[in-house]
Amino acid sequence: MTLDESEQVETLLIEWHRWQSSYFPALGAGRCDPTCREYRSGNQWLDAKERAEIADAKIWKANSEIVEVCVDTLTWQHRAAIQVSMKNKRVGVSVWGNARLSAEESHRLYQEAKDLLFPMLFSRGLIKPEPIVKSVGGSASSAVSMAWRGVHE
Repeated sequence: MTLDESEQVETLLIEWHRWQSSYFPALGAGRCDPTCREYRSGNQWLDAKERAEIADAKIWKANSEIVEVCVDTLTWQHRAAIQVSMKNKRVGVSVWGNARLSAEESHRLYQEAKDLLFPMLFSRGLIKPEPIVKSVGGSASSAVSMAWRGVHE
């Protein structure tokens, strides 16, 4: 895994942890009648910025749900290491820990978890592959034209 790919996994994990931390259970009585609970007003009165924010929130939720599925396949040690690392990154200081794992072991397990998550996230389209540019004789356009000529001649 390259540094860029590792950073992409890290970004996905940070966004997933932020999404996971935003969940609060609905306790107490409902705020509306059950027959009207699923009603949503139309988006015709929203401006472009508000529509973009709604679209971004939907993408964030969908990506986080995919990351959640991938993280759930890991062992409890890997999940614990991810949680400790994400909490420490969120506060900006290394104050969180796990009584069952030393700091060094937690870091090692976190790196292993990223290595295990990479192929899962890549296969689901959340990791962008690095572009491969092959140059034959000088420029990328000549490589494309030479490849085209080789196939069609």
